[in-house]
Amino acid sequence: MKRTLFGWMIGTLVLCALVVFSSVALSAEFSADLIQKTAGMTTKGKVYIKGNKMRMEMDTPAGKSINLMDIGTGLMQMLQPEQKMYFEMETPEAGVVKTDEALDKIADKKHVGTEKVNGYKCDKYEIIYHDRSLGKMSQWFSKKLNYPIKIIYNGPQGEMVVEYKNIKQGKVDSSLFEIPPGYEKMKIPGMGRPSY
Repeated sequence: MKRTLFGWMIGTLVLCALVVFSSVALSAEFSADLIQKTAGMTTKGKVYIKGNKMRMEMDTPAGKSINLMDIGTGLMQMLQPEQKMYFEMETPEAGVVKTDEALDKIADKKHVGTEKVNGYKCDKYEIIYHDRSLGKMSQWFSKKLNYPIKIIYNGPQGEMVVEYKNIKQGKVDSSLFEIPPGYEKMKIPGMGRPSY
């Protein structure tokens, strides 16, 4: 059970890293249904976006998982509601890209057209990492939301598709991005913020 849960957390970390790309710090506030397809499996959930913060709620084989991400700091907090526990970890450097200039250092980004995705006009980009072992990505970026609403990533573990549907713009409660009272912090060796 723990191995399954931990594996799913790492998969979710990869998912968040994909979403955290340049020019999202001033995104609109919105919520949406989240559809993730990978390894022949479809997982559904909800996503909430407010500025540089993101909350994902997903029903996984290991139970419900809630993930909080702060793009500004690169900190991810993974909550397990059934156990009322959470742990923190940093996202990989390749995932937290805050500007196009920073992206240029690790990948080539090319505008390949404009398409409508779930009612939103999107600029489509192809992103190919300089380190070919990291794979490549197609991203549909909504200017109205200032956020990517569809991503197809082809990497070492195969293809992953992430898409936001039933998008609802509007104020998102700040409390959704905080650890609820009564949760205990877990410590996992080798993960989390480094101590100096």
